[in-house]
Amino acid sequence: MIAVDDISRFVRSRLARAGCPNELEDVLQDIRIAVWSGVSRGQYQPLPGVRFGAWVQGIANNVCTARIAKASAHYTVPLFTEDSDDHPVFDRPQDVVAEPSGVADREWAINVLNLTRMCAGEEAWGSAMFLLLDDYDDGSCAVTAGADRADTPAYRRARRDLKFVRQVAITVRNALAVVDSDDGNRGETAMRASKCLPTELHRAIAETLVVPRLSGSERLAALPVIAAKTNVTPRYVAVQTGRARALYMAALRVIRMSQPAEVRLL
Repeated sequence: MIAVDDISRFVRSRLARAGCPNELEDVLQDIRIAVWSGVSRGQYQPLPGVRFGAWVQGIANNVCTARIAKASAHYTVPLFTEDSDDHPVFDRPQDVVAEPSGVADREWAINVLNLTRMCAGEEAWGSAMFLLLDDYDDGSCAVTAGADRADTPAYRRARRDLKFVRQVAITVRNALAVVDSDDGNRGETAMRASKCLPTELHRAIAETLVVPRLSGSERLAALPVIAAKTNVTPRYVAVQTGRARALYMAALRVIRMSQPAEVRLL
């Protein structure tokens, strides 16, 4: 127990850096239990030149890591996973990009959520959050059973809003990654923004239609090209063009917000 008290400063520092200093007493108690259990089971074997405190610190490090990982679950963004639906696989995010880990990165998560809300708009955001929090009301002040509410127009609209907000969240995350990795080259902002979109289809639409601002006959001629590339119909490409444009504008907005005022005016 004295050895555990000796490493309390290390534990306090580790938890403070992770953003959860209030967990200190609980973590120390977990360490005491783990050390006592290890000694009683013969897991500790004295070795010449190796202090008992070093073994205790190893246990403390493992306990801290587990507690921080558990706490960080409260700060993840619940918008990066698309629900399976009837949309083609290429119309759902393909790339799995890990979020920053640890409670210390909750500011990053809050920033993503705030930017997503700003870019998606209050109406879509409110509808998506209502559904995401499973607090759906059918308008008659009575919560509808899941099997029944799925057929209501309001629920279908909320599902569409949630899909859109999730796509915006992924776009925002990708745009922030572009900003963080920027090597100082501020050129080609439009093309960088188009690559932030969450799906292969939307990226193709943005790069081929939205960025060049094609219209009229040029736009019609480009639809079959995109369709062949993504294995869908030209009509489906046309339907998704509006969504791709909205996502592209979200990415462009996030990237430009990070640029100095004189660059944004160019």
